[in-house]
Amino acid sequence: MSRRFAIIGVLVLVAGLPIPLRAQIPVTDVAHLTQAVLIAQRVQRHLDELRAQYRTIMRMSQGLGGMEHYRMPPVGIARHDASRWTYGGTWLRALNSGDPAGAAYFASAVPLERPGVPSRGLTAAARRTFERQYATIEVSDSVAMMAGHQVGALRGYQDQLQNAVREMEADVLNGLLRYHEMTAILDKIAGGELLARRQDMATNQLLSHALEQMLARGKRQRDTEAATMNMQLVTWRDGRAANEALVAGTGDALRTWRQP
Repeated sequence: MSRRFAIIGVLVLVAGLPIPLRAQIPVTDVAHLTQAVLIAQRVQRHLDELRAQYRTIMRMSQGLGGMEHYRMPPVGIARHDASRWTYGGTWLRALNSGDPAGAAYFASAVPLERPGVPSRGLTAAARRTFERQYATIEVSDSVAMMAGHQVGALRGYQDQLQNAVREMEADVLNGLLRYHEMTAILDKIAGGELLARRQDMATNQLLSHALEQMLARGKRQRDTEAATMNMQLVTWRDGRAANEALVAGTGDALRTWRQP
């Protein structure tokens, strides 16, 4: 009996102490827990798919074997042998390396004289015709000069592109695994696209200069045909009067001619 009272006294004493009591009741949000489980399942499925794709890629790469038989020798860039030609070597050297000022082109072309004083005595219509014919030659010179310089500049630029393609080929055909990881493959794809765009730019520049050559040739041909047509129209318009004047002049000359 005394033992029971002792236990009760101890419990009362403990209850009287200022000890804070905290209740720990577990709270579970079923909706959030379900969403977390679904996310974990999706991540697991995606990881399994990536592993399966990786195994497939590795199996395909092993089936390809070595990549060395895909290595191709570079295509040599053709250049003029200017030393073979005595008089055209100046511009041929410019076609190999460029001629921005056009000095090499004009050194091998027939010089064009400036109009000077004779054109000042022409009528307004004759002056306009002369100026347009003269402009055709100037346009042809400018187009040919710039096209020649562009060809020479692109020959040097093609060497740089060739070196870049060779480096890209070395990375693609390298047998080390670090060259064929995901990021490395993406970098090689981006580098290949960049090289392709550079090549497209060079090709477009050559095509634009070829188009300029065709335009200059078309203008020259058009001017020639226009001059021929103008002469034909003048003949139709003034031919009878010119013939009558010729006959009249010849008759007067015959009537007034005396043997010396």
